[in-house]
Amino acid sequence: MNQEQNDEQAKREFATEAEEIAALEAENTAAPADADPTETLRRQIESLTGDLQRERAEFSNFRRRALTERAQQAAQSSARLLTDLLPALDALDQFFAAYAAKAEGDSGIKAIVDGVQLVHKQITRVFTEAGVEEFSPVGQEFDPAQMEALSQLEGDVAVETVSQVFQKGYRIEGRVIRPARVVVMKPKANSGEEEKK
Repeated sequence: MNQEQNDEQAKREFATEAEEIAALEAENTAAPADADPTETLRRQIESLTGDLQRERAEFSNFRRRALTERAQQAAQSSARLLTDLLPALDALDQFFAAYAAKAEGDSGIKAIVDGVQLVHKQITRVFTEAGVEEFSPVGQEFDPAQMEALSQLEGDVAVETVSQVFQKGYRIEGRVIRPARVVVMKPKANSGEEEKK
């Protein structure tokens, strides 16, 4: 089916070119014998110049579209790779949460934690250079476009607010590649009834 569409498009383009050639020939033959040949040549030059300018504009637009598409594909590939590496970064964070306190009392564990911390810093540097921004929205208003609520609690808050972050969120150039997984504190149900009284 794609080949048929290409064939039809080629036929239409050929027909359009044939019409243009026929129009030029008619223009040449329609000119009276006593017409100034310079004027005829000037009209042909203007016509060909216009055609050339249109072709240049079309090519320039094509080149711009191709560069934009290539840049978008590269950004999507980078985002996909970085997203695939996020669980490894999470595992390192979990390692620090489990062993950071134990490392203070044991020099053997401290050496391991220090080594893992170097690896963590290198990975974080690569993410930063790639434009990845991490966010941990504790205390902020809940935004479902950037956060995923794992549970809700009632509390003394005016609006739904993030009270705890289970997993950090990440963005690339403002676009969320992984939402933050959070616990949301919502206003108490009876607080609205008390205000009415």
